[in-house]
Amino acid sequence: MNAKTAERLYQIFIYTVVGILVLISLFPLVYVACLSLTSEAEYMARGNLMVVPYHPTLTGYKRILLDTDIYIRGFGVSVARTLVGTMTTLFCTLILGYLLSRKDLPGRKILLIAVMITVLYGGGLIPTFMTVQEVGLLDTFWAMIIPTLVDSWSVLVFKQSFEGLPQEVMESASVDGCGELRMLLRIVLPMSTPVMAALGLFTAVGHWNAWFDAMIYIQKNTDLFPLQLLLRNLLVNASIGYDLNAGIDLERSALQTPTSLRMVVVMIGTIPILCIYPFLQKYFTAGMYVGAVKG
Repeated sequence: MNAKTAERLYQIFIYTVVGILVLISLFPLVYVACLSLTSEAEYMARGNLMVVPYHPTLTGYKRILLDTDIYIRGFGVSVARTLVGTMTTLFCTLILGYLLSRKDLPGRKILLIAVMITVLYGGGLIPTFMTVQEVGLLDTFWAMIIPTLVDSWSVLVFKQSFEGLPQEVMESASVDGCGELRMLLRIVLPMSTPVMAALGLFTAVGHWNAWFDAMIYIQKNTDLFPLQLLLRNLLVNASIGYDLNAGIDLERSALQTPTSLRMVVVMIGTIPILCIYPFLQKYFTAGMYVGAVKG
């Protein structure tokens, strides 16, 4: 076997393995999407074992998006939390990472040790809850934002990224009279777009998928429940699905099972964040490579 044939067989093998892995990864999403379009009559008639519905229906989406306002409100809370949380977290971690990258910063080592300690050790659920309670953040929107303002790992990534920037450019700007704030805005940030985009996406995904902190901190004001918490409640309580069908003037064949309605909410919660990935995908490799913490 010559080298060219061996290389071709190797490429065929790699593409086959990757194709199988892609199909395995996509199947759950396709299954959830198809199940969200399935009516109760078809679901029961086919013995609960099906992938592609023969008679797809948008009744579930209409029921969730048009006939109720709780999920629309939760969707709005999730969008607001994602936008505000991502911007504030990026701002705080970026500023702290920039300060730690300045070797002439007084007390830099002590501050760096403090950040490293928070990477290795957390405060714990009960002390964190007591802190949030004592500062008066319970049942407020900011209870989902302020406790996550600083991500220590992102701080270290920003620090490493800033230290890798060409020092000659920064020294030249300093000689020309450029202050720290102007240097950060005009020089450092434009050169750090990949790592900012990558960490921003990770932060946004974390806020969008978060529900546990809302369940802990939002106790009375249910209007502040994010979509993911509503989805969690829907998934753990099968009776909610039947309640959603109550009072709808439709034929039973058009109604949907609790499983289908849960899948509708899953799709509503998944599609928005999936739409962001294609726009920031090009920054992943560059951002993680530039901001990699080297030993």
